[in-house]
Amino acid sequence: MRNQLVLSKQTFRGKRRGFSLVELLVVLLIIGLGFSLVSVNVGSSDGQQLQVEARQFANNTSLIAEEAVLSNRQWGVDIYRQLEEGIEQLGYRWLIRNDDGDWQLAVDSHRPVDFVFSPFIGLRISLEGADQPIEIPNKRDIETIKPMLQAQPKDEERPSVVEQLEQGNQREPIEPALWLLSSGEMSAFSMELYIIDDPDNKVTVVGDELGRIALKLPGDNDDE
Repeated sequence: MRNQLVLSKQTFRGKRRGFSLVELLVVLLIIGLGFSLVSVNVGSSDGQQLQVEARQFANNTSLIAEEAVLSNRQWGVDIYRQLEEGIEQLGYRWLIRNDDGDWQLAVDSHRPVDFVFSPFIGLRISLEGADQPIEIPNKRDIETIKPMLQAQPKDEERPSVVEQLEQGNQREPIEPALWLLSSGEMSAFSMELYIIDDPDNKVTVVGDELGRIALKLPGDNDDE
């Protein structure tokens, strides 16, 4: 009888022992894995969107390169930055060269000609053989260049030197960052799209002089 009482007390004490150190470590490991999966899912959404928009740029540029050959006209890609509700965004639009050699915004009622990247996306673009990346300008309206010989205003209406310089800058013609020629050739370039808060999360779009455009995703080998 005494042995049974001792056994029952030991069993009761064992039940009151609680979790062992190993069990606590397992629980903490499971909780940590749960948090890491949540963070990966949140971060991967931006990464997936980054790949979608990079692929869209590559596909659109390939289509316009074919359009340049079929239409026997010179096309261009204007890459710009703009402020939208106080947030800076990067975008690109299609330009077409007219018979006078000036670049105009391509107009197409069947498809968009102006695209804006998501606000969390940054980009760097460089041409083959260039030492520095292309400086991305602010978006400007493409207007017809007015003739310089105009009736001069009266003295009190004549603009200041600063205003004249600003007007002169506005009249400077827009040059596209990339040229897509009717011969099928194009500007050889490398454009790196990345997440601003995570620069290592990036996708690279490359194009060669023969008009071939490829997309390099994370994990792709450089020699492929």
